[in-house]
Amino acid sequence: MKLLSVIVPVYNVEPYLKQCIESIIHQTYTCLEIILVDDGSTDNSGTICDMYASQDSRIKVIHQHNGGLSAARNRGIDEATGEYIAFVDSDDFLDLTMYSVLVDALEQHQLDIIECNAFRYKSENNIKSYKNDGALTIYNHDEALKLSLCDGFTAAWNKLYKRSVIDTVRFPIGRKFEDSATSYLIMHNAQKIGHIDTCLYYYRLNPNSITQTSFDAKSRWDFVLGYIERLEFAMQQRLPYVDDCNSLLMKSVLSCLTAYYAQPNESNRIYYEKCAELVRQYRNQYSYKMLSTKYKLFLWAFNRFDVIHKLGAKLSYWRKQIRVTK
Repeated sequence: MKLLSVIVPVYNVEPYLKQCIESIIHQTYTCLEIILVDDGSTDNSGTICDMYASQDSRIKVIHQHNGGLSAARNRGIDEATGEYIAFVDSDDFLDLTMYSVLVDALEQHQLDIIECNAFRYKSENNIKSYKNDGALTIYNHDEALKLSLCDGFTAAWNKLYKRSVIDTVRFPIGRKFEDSATSYLIMHNAQKIGHIDTCLYYYRLNPNSITQTSFDAKSRWDFVLGYIERLEFAMQQRLPYVDDCNSLLMKSVLSCLTAYYAQPNESNRIYYEKCAELVRQYRNQYSYKMLSTKYKLFLWAFNRFDVIHKLGAKLSYWRKQIRVTK
């Protein structure tokens, strides 16, 4: 068995951390190096990490000052010694066969990356699954790169990587939506990628965080930055789907504008100005290609009838507020 390094960034997740760690240490694939990066937790998360490390020699705990999810993941990558690498968010947990299934598929088909589906977990009585029929699809480099640049293969946590494809790629410090800013760079290093339609990862849903992120202009600007970088990458590489990347950039810009329009204030005005400049710079006939009907209307209306987008943003904000309180 080849060593698999499982990197778990940990920050103030005391209610969920034991379930997460237990689901890793009891994997049927046992050749693990479990790296728990305590990113300056102020609750008992760090103590819980140390307790498990004292019981299982495969666990290594790193305590560091708070630097955010990207900094914790990057530290884990730097410390990892396994030939394979995987990431787990510390409020989530795994099916106990996850790594056995993924390693088997990766080695059998000589893949560089293998991805599975995830359950969407709200509670023991509210678990939703995506496709779960076990079908395996294999992509070559060009197919996977296009998918990753066009919003596929984004999440880091539902994958198993050969260490060599991560190479020098690191997550951007101090930014949210860090997965979308790095996934395509890792895919660019891979030649053969697999996706298996089996739900093996339990992704915990937090309704409050959905509202906070959806309507936080700063967070949404971090999202935009990733799409600017994607478009620039596609242009530099002279890829045949630059127009798709342009349209997805416009989608992210409109999302950021929605956050600003929903809760406008002077401190967030800078994100409106940045987004307005991007619309002026990049809007063209192809910008509408990947947009929903609603976003096509918002893009057309920008600097013409902005009230349409402003009204839509307010309605969306209050609808999600009502959904969270139910």
